[in-house]
Amino acid sequence: MKKLLTLAALLSLAQTGFAQPAKPSYAYYEGLNISMGVAQNTTKDVTNATSMSASVGVAKLNYTFALAYPAKLGLSATFDLRNSPINATENLAVSAPTELSVEPGILLLTNSLLYGKLGTFNARYESGVNPSRNLNGTSLGLGIKHYVYGQNFIQAEWTQRNADNNNAGATGKFKQSSAGVYVGFNF
Repeated sequence: MKKLLTLAALLSLAQTGFAQPAKPSYAYYEGLNISMGVAQNTTKDVTNATSMSASVGVAKLNYTFALAYPAKLGLSATFDLRNSPINATENLAVSAPTELSVEPGILLLTNSLLYGKLGTFNARYESGVNPSRNLNGTSLGLGIKHYVYGQNFIQAEWTQRNADNNNAGATGKFKQSSAGVYVGFNF
């Protein structure tokens, strides 16, 4: 009996030796996080004054660095998982990654992060009669992440994407607004 009690006491003490400290509230969102969701993309051809909306799946890979409390700095790659139509015959096709962005943010509460986005935008213009052309431009936006349980979070984001004058010879100038909702996990 004495050996059994000694073994039980040693095992219970050994378990506390493996314990990790709780993540402090100011450390939320630091490190690698992945999120997936759905976005409503509205693509506008400024030259021809046409626009069309479509729902697309979106995946996002982010790494967030700690700055002086309460600031954070994130680096993100966003991947649209489906083409966005411009009209019945033209598309802005998926080009991986769709966006690369820098996301400076600030903690609002111990578990909410408000951030801005500034980055580059890549797509491919496709038309039924013309060969495809690569497009690039800028993106800017605003978003919020909120932890709901453990390392899981929900995220809402709005982004304005502007394709620069097309260096590949396309005739239109394109703008795209994207509003998305994601669920994610912070590693």
